[in-house]
Amino acid sequence: MPEPIPNLEEIQELDRAHVIHPINEFRKHEVRGAKIFTGGRGVELTLGDGRTLLDGFSGLFNINVGHGRTEIADAVAAQMRQLAYYPSFWDFGNEPAARLAERVVNLLPADRGLRHVLFHTSGSEANEANFRFARMYHAVRGKPGKTRIVSRRWSYHGATRGAGSATGIPFYHLLNETDPSHLHVAPPYCYRCEFGKTHPGCGLPCADDLEQTLRREGPDTVAAFLVEPVMGTGGIVVPPPDYFDEIAAICRRHDVLLILDEVITAFGRTGRWFGMEHWDVHPDLVSLAKGISSGYLPLSASVVSDRVYETLRDGMPDGLPLMFGLTYNNHPACCAAGLANLDILEREGLVENARKVGGYLLERLRKTFGESPIAGDIRGIGMLAAIEIVRDRETREPFPNLADPAWIAHAAFDRGLIVRALFQCVALAPPLCATTADIDRMVGVLEQLWPEAERSILAAGAGT
Repeated sequence: MPEPIPNLEEIQELDRAHVIHPINEFRKHEVRGAKIFTGGRGVELTLGDGRTLLDGFSGLFNINVGHGRTEIADAVAAQMRQLAYYPSFWDFGNEPAARLAERVVNLLPADRGLRHVLFHTSGSEANEANFRFARMYHAVRGKPGKTRIVSRRWSYHGATRGAGSATGIPFYHLLNETDPSHLHVAPPYCYRCEFGKTHPGCGLPCADDLEQTLRREGPDTVAAFLVEPVMGTGGIVVPPPDYFDEIAAICRRHDVLLILDEVITAFGRTGRWFGMEHWDVHPDLVSLAKGISSGYLPLSASVVSDRVYETLRDGMPDGLPLMFGLTYNNHPACCAAGLANLDILEREGLVENARKVGGYLLERLRKTFGESPIAGDIRGIGMLAAIEIVRDRETREPFPNLADPAWIAHAAFDRGLIVRALFQCVALAPPLCATTADIDRMVGVLEQLWPEAERSILAAGAGT
């Protein structure tokens, strides 16, 4: 076991005094302080107090190649010694951005016509840029009124003004009013269908909700429909197989662009390079982030289809450039990290590993917890899996019941495993380099605490 770092208390005090932590309560943080991480290798992390933890969530779904990959650090250092940064505004460029754009385009399905890339530093930025591209696309075609963005309830798309408004999780909006140019429709959440239907044979009322919303609001006001291939933060919700065919047809019928938010699902997380490959879906715009650099440096991308790009190229007035840009677009050092990260994914076959080991993870969870009275649904795809926690399997006590999954996540941490409480769910998203032995260790931790979780949750249910 590693030794605790000697200055841990000093670091924690500085953190308490000065560092703001997302998704954390200020008052509680000032009392309990932060858990200080000091290192990582593979699927393991080291805390400042000397403890070792299994990273069962890849940070925030993003450390696809695992921790401690010195190849990426070396590539970034070499690039920074040569050219750390210069803007890519106007006609300024750099080699890493050009080569990474080519790599991304060549990895995307060849028949989707996705060949134009703008790099940013976060998934929120990628979505914001794609909203702008969608609105510009309609404007240059003489339809400037098509500006609204439709997304789904319980989806997560970011925290900036537009991307945050597109996020369909109510808790994110309690003290912040959403932008009125955003609309929300039903998700394909079969376990908790808003319409009380069962798939197959339901007629996909979740897709029809998009149709009815467009008709009610007027399709001449809507620019795009934004959708995650697999809903991540909202609970690892995998859509039924016919869902994307239906929503794509609705978008075509109403001249609404389809934006795929692949921030979580791209670069192997679902067992394929991109989530879209599980369905024959042809997006107009794609948002990428997280696994593109495995978190080693901030990096994201907006990918623009030939159809949208050529419409903008040919329809923009002479003398009017793309009036959009961020200081760190196409950042050379970040793109160098992305290139090295893709090298690892390809060289070590981690996308295929995610498919095989991810299948084992889901099988292991279902075998271990499938009969548990608090496991309402166990679902997943690739290295994404969730156990939906309920107090009654018959009634599926209403979503969300936040305390139960949070209790399990805290108990797992105390026993050496990081999982995440996604509202009603306990979720796992291990690094794509995880082995079946790593999965056994992770599930083993959950198995140890599960009897106590059952007693606690069922007792709380009996007392209500």
